[in-house]
Amino acid sequence: MAGEGRLIAEELRGAVAVISLARPPVNGLDRSLLQALMLALARAEAAAEVRAIVLADEGAQFCGGLDARELGQPGDAVLAPVVARIERLAKPVVAVLHGNVLGGGLELALACQARVAEEGARLGLPEIALGLLPAAGATQRLPRLVGAPVALQMLMQGKALNAVEALAMGRVDAVVETPKAPGQAASGVSAPCLARGLALAETLAEGPCMRSLERREGLRDPVAYNSAVSEARRRLGAAALPELQAAVDCVEAALLLPPEQGLAFEAAQSADAAESPEAAGLRHAFTAERRALALPANFLAGSDPARLTILGTKGAVPDVALQALGAGLSVRLVGAERDVLSSALQEFAARQEAMVAEGRLSAAAREADWARLSAVLPTETDAPADLVLVSPDAPRLTRLPGPDVALGGKGPVVLYPAVGAGALAQLAVAPGAKTAVAADLAPRIAAVALARRLGWRLILQGPGAALDQRLRQALSRAITALEASGTTRDVIRAGIAGQGLLGQRPEPGALPFDDPRVAEVAAFCLAALIAEALRLLDEGSAKAPFQVDAAAVLARVMPRVKGGPLFQADQIGLMALRADLRRRAGGEPQLFAPPDVIDRLIADGRTLADLNRR
Repeated sequence: MAGEGRLIAEELRGAVAVISLARPPVNGLDRSLLQALMLALARAEAAAEVRAIVLADEGAQFCGGLDARELGQPGDAVLAPVVARIERLAKPVVAVLHGNVLGGGLELALACQARVAEEGARLGLPEIALGLLPAAGATQRLPRLVGAPVALQMLMQGKALNAVEALAMGRVDAVVETPKAPGQAASGVSAPCLARGLALAETLAEGPCMRSLERREGLRDPVAYNSAVSEARRRLGAAALPELQAAVDCVEAALLLPPEQGLAFEAAQSADAAESPEAAGLRHAFTAERRALALPANFLAGSDPARLTILGTKGAVPDVALQALGAGLSVRLVGAERDVLSSALQEFAARQEAMVAEGRLSAAAREADWARLSAVLPTETDAPADLVLVSPDAPRLTRLPGPDVALGGKGPVVLYPAVGAGALAQLAVAPGAKTAVAADLAPRIAAVALARRLGWRLILQGPGAALDQRLRQALSRAITALEASGTTRDVIRAGIAGQGLLGQRPEPGALPFDDPRVAEVAAFCLAALIAEALRLLDEGSAKAPFQVDAAAVLARVMPRVKGGPLFQADQIGLMALRADLRRRAGGEPQLFAPPDVIDRLIADGRTLADLNRR
């Protein structure tokens, strides 16, 4: 039967109650789902005919964790009681896992007496990437099961492991091979895996069950346990992010404190970590990326491209062409003269030769690439193409063989490809670009299809240069201004590294960040980035602040913990920021002159975050 408005499905299999999460697409844990699960557990416990419980799911995955809309909210205040309820049930509970088992989903599974997983399941605690710490007992249950080294690795790295790895580390009790036919879509846990879970539940119902918090396999060697904790602290150093320090402290507490005190310690540490500026920045970066990379549905209608024509040979052309060949596309290169084409092909060959020498490309793959590459003059471009990329050095053609977009340069639709540092692609669309009929949208749809085929992360921005390029150029101008003012390079390097700009980290022996000269460089560079980010918004190159922040983080202009330049602007406060920009503009007006958007926001009593809510 179905319960609680289809958030939960319930079925009786013999003496085992199967309770399945049923909130597609990822079974994200929100208050409604958790409350429905709590009621279903109570019904199963009260039913005399039920001797054991299997916790499963309907859909493509067990659980993707806490609902993204509740990130940073006290969702664990609801999750923790459900997890505790599972563990304290008088009847054994077996989790049957498939697909993603992440965050709160794994915390639910850890509270069960046993776990059975399909071989394709992925288990992880990714909260650390959002500046958060598990708050429903994972830091206490996991070390008791698998010990400190494995628990610390899982908590601090935030990477998901496959079921076979999880079995080897003691995180699941059994793995079931579940081959699927080609193209078969996942639709709930497989019958063999569910059968294994049901059998295990029936076995556990025959005798007393040990609660997860009573398990001590991972605590048997306290010397090795403490050594792992000490080594983790040593590697972190004094400047570690709060959530990383808290993770180590919580794992240590699992050895030193009784279970209930350990859970209380975890809850306090998690609450403190969630309130840190770093956690706020990470959560904003996550949300900004998710929104910026989400493309309109009508842009996703294109089929995978098979034939790419590139007009021109310079700039980003070699990078894009080689990526396209590597993805299996046929590439036709059009050059103005045979000598130009010959030079381009020589460069292609040299790059691929280096890739073969480095082991990044096999000789057979190289030969296959060349079989799909052709180079022609403008008079030989009759063959149709799924997309035509027009680089700034493109020869003139009277008729293009397919929908076209500019590759860099200028045009109504411009594609900035993912090459070089950051590997972020951007598609710039001018306000006047036509959208009245399907043919007008064809170039954009084809460009998006190419980006997806090549695995690019793509932001759909307004007109102008790529967002990350503009930010990098502003930072470069700021560095030039600092050098012109007599600031030494070691101070500049320390200031940039102290802010984590351009992926830089402080070097051993570098000047400390609390040195006033270093702090001023950091403030100078951050102000320049914020001013440029505001210009991008003012000019319409960015449609909302989250686009600029996402570009800054994805392209590694700024670290994720900072959230992006416009997130930082709100943290500073727009009134204080405007005063600072006006002061700095006296010496560097091109860098720091406050754009009009900041005046409008202040006059309206709004923040940049308000613009993200539109």
